[in-house]
Amino acid sequence: MKSKDKSTEENDAVKEENEVVLTPEEQIEFLKSEVENHNEQILRVAADFDNFRKRVDRDREQQSLRIKGDVISKFLEIIDTIDKAQESDYPDLESSLKGISGLQKLVSAFMDSLSIEQFVPKGEQFDFRFHEALTTVEDKSVEPDTIVDVIQSGYKLEGELLRPAKVVVSKNIEEKGE
Repeated sequence: MKSKDKSTEENDAVKEENEVVLTPEEQIEFLKSEVENHNEQILRVAADFDNFRKRVDRDREQQSLRIKGDVISKFLEIIDTIDKAQESDYPDLESSLKGISGLQKLVSAFMDSLSIEQFVPKGEQFDFRFHEALTTVEDKSVEPDTIVDVIQSGYKLEGELLRPAKVVVSKNIEEKGE
């Protein structure tokens, strides 16, 4: 312990010898230069942050464009097939139905590739988070607030609602008094 104390004392003595006594004017100038250095550092950090923010915004825009391009390129095959189907001569109803069935398979594969899920909630309880009631009907055969018809299917993208299903909902039968 004594050797550590000696070396500390020696270091303190060296520091005291090296210290320069500044006049008040020199101290003010020294402090001004330190403030200027700190201000310069702050401006550099602010500029670096601004450049970072701009780079992130640019990267987001590029990512968004790439995603749109991926979706559109997958959809182009469906558009090409529809264009060919429109130009074709179908000799009978059966071949027309086969063509429509093929288009449906293409659309289903497209939706699967994007993790888009269709839901048809007929017979389920009405839930305003996933269903949009277009009208109500009186129906004794089902519980009130049950979906009795689906006008337009709903869709989810990776479990998140894309579009609510447009539905017809049952309601309580109102008794008419005389």
